[in-house]
Amino acid sequence: MSTAAAEGPNALSDIGDALAEAGAASLTGERAQLAEGLLRAALSKWEDPQARPQLLAAFGAVFADGQGAAQMRDFMSRQIFQQLAASLEEPPKDFDEVAEALGVPPMNINAAQAQVWGVAVLRYVVKLEPIASASVDEVVALVSPTIQRYLVG
Repeated sequence: MSTAAAEGPNALSDIGDALAEAGAASLTGERAQLAEGLLRAALSKWEDPQARPQLLAAFGAVFADGQGAAQMRDFMSRQIFQQLAASLEEPPKDFDEVAEALGVPPMNINAAQAQVWGVAVLRYVVKLEPIASASVDEVVALVSPTIQRYLVG
């Protein structure tokens, strides 16, 4: 197994920490910038030249075997919310409680996740133009209003 593949779970944990920090800041303060903060946090990890190979390895493992898919499912449905909970005084305990705290249906959180991961796939995995060469600010300006609608209503 390559070093990058072995470090994939650490990369997921790092991106989870960044998203949790952005989410906690938004949940405890003004929610008007929730989507922008989350998207910028995710993109900042993907833009990091040291983290990107690890994230690509973790993402590639999803398609390689059932274990990789299970690990990503766990990350997206449990681990990231535990990381978010660690930054809040009265943390939501699971996916459904996060949805309840935001006042949106749980499927809205899935839709927001799909937007973030869709951008990551097109930009960093497939490298589809023009999104692959757009600035982070351009991507955030385009995509964050849709994510915001999912997370705030």
